[in-house]
Parts: sequence; structure tokens; C-alpha cells
Amino acid sequence: MSKVGFQSHVYVNTALVNMYVSIGFLKDSSKLFDEMPERNLVTWNVMITGLVKWGELEFARSLFEEMPCRNVVSWTGIIDGYTRMNRSNEALALFQKMVACEYTEPSEITILAVLPAIWQNGDVKNCQLIHGYGEKRGFNAFDIRVSNCLIDTYAKCGCIFSASKLFEDISVERKNLVSWTSIISGFAMHGMGKEAVENFERMQKVGLKPNRVTFLSVLNACSHGGLVEEGLKFFDKMVEECEVLPDIKHYGCLVDMLGRAGRLEQAEKVALGIPSEITNVVVWRTLLGACSFHGNVEMGERVTRKILEMERGYGGDYVLMYNIFAGVGRYGDAERLRRVMDERNALKVPGRSLV
Repeated sequence: MSKVGFQSHVYVNTALVNMYVSIGFLKDSSKLFDEMPERNLVTWNVMITGLVKWGELEFARSLFEEMPCRNVVSWTGIIDGYTRMNRSNEALALFQKMVACEYTEPSEITILAVLPAIWQNGDVKNCQLIHGYGEKRGFNAFDIRVSNCLIDTYAKCGCIFSASKLFEDISVERKNLVSWTSIISGFAMHGMGKEAVENFERMQKVGLKPNRVTFLSVLNACSHGGLVEEGLKFFDKMVEECEVLPDIKHYGCLVDMLGRAGRLEQAEKVALGIPSEITNVVVWRTLLGACSFHGNVEMGERVTRKILEMERGYGGDYVLMYNIFAGVGRYGDAERLRRVMDERNALKVPGRSLV
């Protein structure tokens, strides 16, 4: 390109920086960026958002601080980076600085970037402030993504009433599958299985077809709400009627639901029927927990053997089976298992307290 005089053209170089950073050639993009005789705002934003994409947050932040001027894209990119890295306090601090100190008006994309930081902190007051701002700017009315994200954020901040009210205020015509899935998931995480099922049925009546995420949400709701028969029907509907292939999370929900209800034989049958290419030890640990809760020693031994075939180094498995033995007075077996645990140097992760 230097032969045709493009080496100093800011638009061409910016396009090259974008190309390099998009495919992960960070050294090349950084070298070109440093050597550019002239950079515009787009050049800076491309480099920063590209670095954020690849997890180079500290490098991105250092460039952000060097910028001669910033716009809403710059702020949104760096806020999104902190949110993605679960550094919610820093994301919220940047958002506050952007609005209160730099007087930069957030866009709807900025709102979508900062809302996950709010639910990571569980701060419902900030959610209410963002909700009000979205109403004032018209974001809630014209961008369903903002409304959906607010529903999700309210629910995760523990305010299911506000999530439900916002959902009901959205017209049926505007609600999409994400809207319905968000409220079903919200009811599920609050243990409101009946309400989750009712909204799933309402969704179907308006003609929307559930996807695997929607089914996972309603199965989770049935598990935590003790709605076993409804959960089994939803699982069958997912597989047979909607032809959605279950993944390990769906099977895990089913095992958890049956285990909570004490239907351990059914839960074990489900676990044994999971395709070998997707099964994992977590499902079997869920079943072992149910065996412990319901005091089923025989199945607990079988499940423990299955777990140890897959992974032997986690001490929690041994401890759970130890407790099952001790709970029915089989102290000799319990001590034998503890010795095996010690011989294998199985790791028991220590508990933590916030106090």
C-alpha cells in the first residue's frame, strides 16, 4: 500500500487496525496503531473495542485514558469490557463519570452494557434510575432489547414485582420470545413455578414457539416449584412436539426436579439415559445430593461409584457419601470411605463466609 500512497491515510489504516484486531492479531494491530501519523476518533474506538473483545481490558483502559476526546461509543465499549469481566463496580463508576462528569448522554447500547453490572451488584435502585432514564429518552418504547434487559435485571435484583409489572406494560405485539423467556426465568429464580408455567402457556397462545432457553427456564421453575408432572410434560413436549434436542442443562434440571421430589429411581434412569457425549459429573452429583437428602444408601453407593469413575479428586463426593452412611448408622463404612479419601488426597474446597 505504501507504493500507492495509502500508508498515511487515516481511513485505510483504521480499516487495517480493525481487520487485525477483529481476527485477534493484537500485536499487529497495536504496532500499526502506534505507527499511525494521524488517528481519528474511530481509530481509537476500533482499537479499544477490539481489545475488550479479546479480554485485554487493562490495555484497553490505558488507551481509553490517553484518548484526546471521547464519544458515547468510547464510553460504551470500555463499560462493556468491565461488565463482561464481572468488574461491576468499575463499570458503574465509569457510567457515573460518563454522565455526571463528562456530560455524555448514554445510548440504548450503553444501557444494555451497564444493566448486567447492575444485576451483578443486585442494586435495584440503580435499575430503577436506568428504567426512568430509558422512559425519558424513549429507549423502552422503541427498543425491546432494553425492556427485556430491564425485566431480567429487576428479577435478578430480587424485585420480581417490578419485573412482572414492566412485562405486563409491554404490548403483546411488541413482546418477543426473549421477553417471555426473561419473565419465565425471573419467576423460576424466585421459586414461583405456577406463575412461570402460566406465562409459558400464555406465550404459546400468542403463537410464539419456545426455544431451548425457554424450555430450560420453565423446567427450572418446575424443579424449584415442585411441579414434577408439569416438568415431565414440558420435557416431553420439548423433545417430541418442538423437536428441540435436550442438552446437559435440560437433563440436569430433570434429574434435579425428580431428585427433589424423592423420585430417585426415575432420576437415576434419566441420568443413565443421557448420551455419553454430553453427560458430566455434575448431573451425578445432583443425584447424589438427592440420595443424601432422602437417605437412600443403596443408590447413593451406586451413584458414588459412577462419580468416582469420572472424577476421583473432589473430596465433596466422599464427604456426601460419608454423611449418608453416618446418617443410617453405618459408621464403619463411613470411616472406611474417609480413609479412602485421605489415601487419594481428595480435595475438599473450604467453605467461605461473608461475615
